[in-house]
Amino acid sequence: MNIIPFDKELELNCRPAITIGMFDGVHIGHQSLILDLKQKAKDLNTKPIIITFDNHPQFALKPQHLDKLSLLQTNEERFAKLHSLGIEDIISIHFTKEFAQFRAEDFIDMLLKKYNPQYLLLGYDNHIGNKYSGEFEKLVVDFKAYGLRIERSKNCVFYENIEVSSTQIRKALAMGNIRLANSMLNEDYLISGLVEHGNKIGTKLGFPTANLKIDRNKLLPLFGVYIAKVEVNEKNYQGIVSIGVRPTIDNELHKEGKQPRVEVNIFDFSDNIYGKKIRLRLKDFVREEIKFGDLESLKVKINEDIEKAKQFFKTNE
Repeated sequence: MNIIPFDKELELNCRPAITIGMFDGVHIGHQSLILDLKQKAKDLNTKPIIITFDNHPQFALKPQHLDKLSLLQTNEERFAKLHSLGIEDIISIHFTKEFAQFRAEDFIDMLLKKYNPQYLLLGYDNHIGNKYSGEFEKLVVDFKAYGLRIERSKNCVFYENIEVSSTQIRKALAMGNIRLANSMLNEDYLISGLVEHGNKIGTKLGFPTANLKIDRNKLLPLFGVYIAKVEVNEKNYQGIVSIGVRPTIDNELHKEGKQPRVEVNIFDFSDNIYGKKIRLRLKDFVREEIKFGDLESLKVKINEDIEKAKQFFKTNE
């Protein structure tokens, strides 16, 4: 996989087929678009290239809302998923307020000068350039003279009568509907991070946990307990994940500026993994976060959560 910054030169021995977008989640709608791009590239005997952003446009346009915007994937996760779909070359743009001022005509002209594409595929609801850009049909006609064919995908993908989008997946996760989110993503929702030291409360309760340091802009689902597959050192394990503010233990986490915690109890696992990166793939939702009257009540509930998770894996794995 090649990640090429937009401001760097790229030598191509072909006129590529290109698509452009943020692709947060790389959900089944995005996957349909990418499949179309790959087929078109094959028909044209060229290579498919994706142009995307290393920061969400809203980070540049509305920096005052920086802490309120959460993404389904980190850049590493997003680029890896694009690569898994057969994309070798990804061009990465750093979105700025200045970049937002480009008209579609000017941006496409820049693409022609830099990469000389023969084909540009846009999503059915994808709009490039600022609000003063010309109509899509005019772009198609104007750039045909330069040997560039521009098309808009007609694919609008639905799942259970819901139009699939990153926004709909965020809504599903906010409700703890992990199964719906996973279906739209065509994979289990991924949370990855480095294992850091905690306060050992889980160990004291008899359920040692690995505490993850999560990217600040990674979207976390509804606070609660989830069943998960856990990838450690390229091996898969089973476990339960607690996401939230631990109201029974850490009242101080409710203070402004404190971050939610992501903790995983890995079944039949006792290795020292501090400082290692692990990946959690959420399979199902168990319950919302609850404040218990005492630690003994919490301990009883955790035992119930673990039994539910083990039964899930017996039934589904």
